[in-house]
Amino acid sequence: METDYVFTIILILASAGIFAYVFFCYLISRTVIRLDRQPVPRTPKDYGMSYENTQFKAADGVTMKGWLIPSSSNKLIVITHVGGLTKYGSTRQFRSISKLYDEEVEFLKVAQHLHKEGYWVLMFDFRNHGESDPSPSGGKTGVGLEEYLDVLAAMDYIEKSDRLRDKEVGFVSFCMGANSTIIAMSRHPEQFRKVKCLFAVQPISMEVFVRTYLKRRFTTAGGRLLFPLVRKLVNWQSKYRLEDMSPAGFVKDIRVPTMYVQTRNDPWTEPSDILGFYENTPPPKELFWIEELKHRFQAYQYFGDNPEKMLSWLNKWM
Repeated sequence: METDYVFTIILILASAGIFAYVFFCYLISRTVIRLDRQPVPRTPKDYGMSYENTQFKAADGVTMKGWLIPSSSNKLIVITHVGGLTKYGSTRQFRSISKLYDEEVEFLKVAQHLHKEGYWVLMFDFRNHGESDPSPSGGKTGVGLEEYLDVLAAMDYIEKSDRLRDKEVGFVSFCMGANSTIIAMSRHPEQFRKVKCLFAVQPISMEVFVRTYLKRRFTTAGGRLLFPLVRKLVNWQSKYRLEDMSPAGFVKDIRVPTMYVQTRNDPWTEPSDILGFYENTPPPKELFWIEELKHRFQAYQYFGDNPEKMLSWLNKWM
């Protein structure tokens, strides 16, 4: 009798442990495929720039909302943002269980430097982000595999605008924004004939990101325990496999000068990831390591505070 009681208790505890493990992995998988939708607290006007609200529609019917910041030159930079952030960036006031960084990130500072240099600037929120519409997949991300349609929509908007169609175009693209830009360039190169260069800050393979993040967050042993089930749950829920959420298979098709940027001490990736992108990208190309930073997200604010490297690269090719 006592043996049966002990066995029952053990069975209940084991079942509870398994349930907790599966449920926790499920929650993590949800944060991978359903990124934060943050507010857009400021506009270019708050940074001393006149601007126009604009919008354009992707091939699958999703409407993106953005800002066009005019200038007097014949050069236009398209800024594409990080997944889970917005065209503005990220605000400290926003709170979420999946928020990965608690400092301000201001892509509008990057736009401000570009504007002072004479560039027109186009910024927009990706689908499921900021002020743009949700995707037909119910708000799930492809970390570039679906969002590339939004980049194509931006290029179509430029082509159809009397003021913009004759301008030279460059991209300053961050993380998922870089993935999306690279994938769009690969799948529809005909729409990028006027693009002169790409400045790609920390593009990422999501399998690498999730694996390294779990190891750092929950120890190496914990990460190894969690990662296989998290990957299976992502693949079960998503239209795209976790291992496919990467620009790795597309970089070979880039046909413009490209500078990759990576934080050397980024705890949520592996150097081999960015090196693989760089090595498989046709020249001309460069790889710039940011040595002094300790957090991945610090690199997204870096060029708002230190624009020289970015401006030098863009001015070289545009």
